[in-house]
Amino acid sequence: MNFRKVQAVVEWSTSTNLTQMQFFVDFCNFYRRFIKNFSKIVHSLIQLTQKEMIFEWNQACQTIFDHMKKRMTEVSILRHFDQNRKTILETDSFNYVNNDILSQYDDEETLHSMIYYSKNLSLAECNYKIYDKKLLAIIRVFKHWRSELKLTELLIKMFTDHQALTSLMKDKRLSRR
Repeated sequence: MNFRKVQAVVEWSTSTNLTQMQFFVDFCNFYRRFIKNFSKIVHSLIQLTQKEMIFEWNQACQTIFDHMKKRMTEVSILRHFDQNRKTILETDSFNYVNNDILSQYDDEETLHSMIYYSKNLSLAECNYKIYDKKLLAIIRVFKHWRSELKLTELLIKMFTDHQALTSLMKDKRLSRR
């Protein structure tokens, strides 16, 4: 990492208005693939940038701001995708966000994260039932990492909170979603 760039992030002053907050969130958004649970972490800051919200900086916002600055300056331990290694996909969906991790095993069978994917759900998607949210997370992750996953001829293991998805096997009337 370039020390001057890291120092600029460390010295980033607290946002005093909406424009500065949007600039910081946009800057962080560029690095979202390297930060686990990005959307979940910055959710409150993103809500501050919405039109109908009054910009009010509080202690919770300051805590998130400081946490994001720390995460942005940490040395990344992510690795490059290797099509010849066993691949693991982990996916989860919360009330308003999908979080996914693409990982691979090294020669010593140690699992390493390759990249993260985090996406906020739209207002309509937030109203989905939990098993629809989980299934949406699976569909999105396969679409998002399609180019990487197409390269591997090995089986891809998928880990998710499957308890919510068991209802799909029982319910004979599935929704069109």
